[in-house]
Amino acid sequence: MRDTFIILSRSQNEQLSANQGATTYTMATYFLLLSVFLYGTSIPNLSLICLILCFPVIFFLQHKRVTVSFLIDASLVFLFAFLYYTMCVLFEITTDDDWLESKMMFLIVNMSMAYIIGYFLAQNFKKISAVIAVTVGGLFTYGLLSTAKFALDHLGQVASNDYLIAERAVPSFWNGGIVNGPIIGIFFSLGICLISMVYSRINLLVKGCFLALALSSVFFNLMLQNRSPIYAGVLSFSLATLMYVTQMKLTHKKLIILIIVVCLLPLNLFFIDFSETKSLLDNPFMERLISEGFDTPRYELWYKGVLGLFEYPMGGAKTDFSPYDYAHNLWLDVGWYVGWIPMLLLLFIQLKHLPYLIRFVRTRPSQSYGVMGISVSFLVAMMVEPTLIASYTYVTLFFFFIGYMKGFHLHVDLDGKEGRK
Repeated sequence: MRDTFIILSRSQNEQLSANQGATTYTMATYFLLLSVFLYGTSIPNLSLICLILCFPVIFFLQHKRVTVSFLIDASLVFLFAFLYYTMCVLFEITTDDDWLESKMMFLIVNMSMAYIIGYFLAQNFKKISAVIAVTVGGLFTYGLLSTAKFALDHLGQVASNDYLIAERAVPSFWNGGIVNGPIIGIFFSLGICLISMVYSRINLLVKGCFLALALSSVFFNLMLQNRSPIYAGVLSFSLATLMYVTQMKLTHKKLIILIIVVCLLPLNLFFIDFSETKSLLDNPFMERLISEGFDTPRYELWYKGVLGLFEYPMGGAKTDFSPYDYAHNLWLDVGWYVGWIPMLLLLFIQLKHLPYLIRFVRTRPSQSYGVMGISVSFLVAMMVEPTLIASYTYVTLFFFFIGYMKGFHLHVDLDGKEGRK
C-alpha cells in the first residue's frame, strides 16, 4: 500500500512538473512573439532594448538545438552588422552620426538577436501565420499610427486632395521626426503582399484579418502615392494564384469552369461605363502612375551605383546621386556607404538562406502563401528603396524572418516527423 502511494505521488509530481514546464514554455514562446511585435512598432528606447531583454527567455524553450551551420550563419549576421555600423561611424558619412554612435551597439546586437530569436522560436512554434503576423504587425502599426495621425491633423488638406498626402511624408507617431512616405510604404507593402493568405488553409476569421490588413495597406499606400508596394502586391497575388491553380486537383468539370471564367472576364469591358470610371483616374496617384508607368529615375541611380562600386570600392558615400541621396537599392546603398565587403557579405547571407524558402514552398505548399507574400515584399522593397539606411528596424525583422526559416527546417530534419506529414 505504501509503495502504491509513493508511485502515485511520483506520478502526480511528474505530471505537475510537466504541466508547469509546458506553461513556462508557452509563456516564453508568446513573450518572444510579443517582443518581436513591439520591436517593429519602433517605440523609442523600448524597441531598442526589447529584443535584448527577451533573449534570456530562449533558455525556457523546450527545443534549443544548435548546429555548426547555425553558428556560422549567426556569426555572419553579426559580422555584417558590426562592419556596417562601425564603418558608418568611423567614416562619419551619415547625417545623424551622434545618434548612430550612441546607439551603435544596440543596432548591432538587435540584428544578431533577431536572427537568433527567429532560429530558436522556429524549433518551438510552428504556426507560421502567427509568426508572419508579428513580423508584419509592428511595422504596420507604426505606419498606421503615423499616417492616420497626420491625416486626422490635416483632415481638410487631405480631403481636398482626394485623400492623398501631397508631401509623401508624415511625422513619426512617437517623436514627430519626418518619415519618408516610401519608407512607410514598404511597411504597408508587407501587409499588401499578405493578400496571398486568402488561399491558405486557415481559420476564416484569421483569413479575413489578413485580407483586411492587405486592403487597408493598399489604401494607405494610395494616400502616400506609392507605386512599388502596389506592384509587389500584384506580383505576390499572381504567384499565389498560380501556385493555388497548380495545386488544384483539376477534374474535367473544374477545368471547364476555370476556362469559361477566364474567357468571360474580358467581356466585362462591354458593361463598363467609361464616362463614369474616368473620374476614378482623375487624381494625383493615377496621373503619376499613367504618366510614368514603370519609368523611374532609379534605373539611372542603379547605373551610377554600380559604377561607384568600382570607383570607390571602400565606400564612403562618394558617388554623386544628385538630386537624390541614395541609389535606392539595398545592396548598392550598402556598397555606397561601406564598400564591397559588407555588401557581398549581406548578399551571401541572403542567398545562403534562399534554399530554406524554396524548400518551404515546395514541401508545404498549403502553408507557404504567407511566406511567399512576405518574401516578395522584402525583395521588391530591397530592390527599390534604401531600406537599411532608412529603417534599421525593417531589415532587422528581415533577419528574424530568415532565422525562423532556417530554424524551422533544422527542427524538421532532426526530428524526421514534420517532414513526413
